[in-house]
Amino acid sequence: MIFLKNMILTSSLYESIELVKNFLNKNTESKKILFIPTATNVDEYKKYIHLTQKAFEDFGYEVENFDVSIFSEKTAKEKLSEAKIIFISGGNTFYLLQELKRKNLIPYLKERIENGLLYIGESAGSVIAAPDIEYASIVDDKTLATELDDYTGLNLVDFYIVPHFEEEPFVEGSRNMVELYKDKLDLKLINNKEAILVENNNFTIIK
Repeated sequence: MIFLKNMILTSSLYESIELVKNFLNKNTESKKILFIPTATNVDEYKKYIHLTQKAFEDFGYEVENFDVSIFSEKTAKEKLSEAKIIFISGGNTFYLLQELKRKNLIPYLKERIENGLLYIGESAGSVIAAPDIEYASIVDDKTLATELDDYTGLNLVDFYIVPHFEEEPFVEGSRNMVELYKDKLDLKLINNKEAILVENNNFTIIK
């Protein structure tokens, strides 16, 4: 059986929920989503997490919250092995990557996605799909991830997402990111209503 790498990478899930719904309808009959809000643990503003969960539930999806930072590596891998759909929320990209690495989940998660696990990323959850996340330090405080010294991402795509482009309160930060890295990295800019569909090694920006 040949599996395809199927991912949708967003800036703001609840603002692009119709795109995500179409992606899920096309690719799976499952109605269960493993919802990982870990990146929000160090964020002061968390309201969007409730909006995101409600957006899924309004479309008939059963959401299971699973914060990888508070469970063992064994439990986290068991959850990932059972999942058909995984959603990783926005928040602090560096803290998120730190917690995934603390539980040795990067190679495991990458393997699962490359073997058919549907992946939905939002902001930080989209950025970690890149080869490396250091470029995100312009908009995210990497000092909140005190144990992280390796910024290698999931390396599921060969480009680097700039989420929330031209969206408040990220206008200045995203513009600075583009200015600094436009000649160094293959940047893909998306606003809150856009998303990037990834199928194997092909991608499309949809709106």
